[in-house]
Amino acid sequence: MSQSLLIFVAFIALMYFMMIRPQQKTAKKRQNMLNELKPGSEIVTIGGLHGKVDSLDTNTFTLDADGVFLTFERSAIRTVVENKDLTESVETNVAPVEVKNEKIVDNADSEKEDAISNKED
Repeated sequence: MSQSLLIFVAFIALMYFMMIRPQQKTAKKRQNMLNELKPGSEIVTIGGLHGKVDSLDTNTFTLDADGVFLTFERSAIRTVVENKDLTESVETNVAPVEVKNEKIVDNADSEKEDAISNKED
């Protein structure tokens, strides 16, 4: 009896540390992200709309997307875009491409030549 109870308690503890605890950490991280939000922050909504926060209320915010102002619930924020993410995504090392002038052979012409040579044989 005590051995099966010990296994049951160990299973519950394992479930807690494998499932519930990571969800709590993620929720806490998201709540901190929403609390640190301020006007001028660049965000992405859950619908994929990119813009800057114009104003904040307790449950809503106004998003400025290139002069279009939209009001959303705070829960519609997926991520806050940091400036370092924008600069890292721009490629600065672009290698030049070497272009060769080559004659383009039309497959139709080569097929005609093959057909003519086959008829002569």
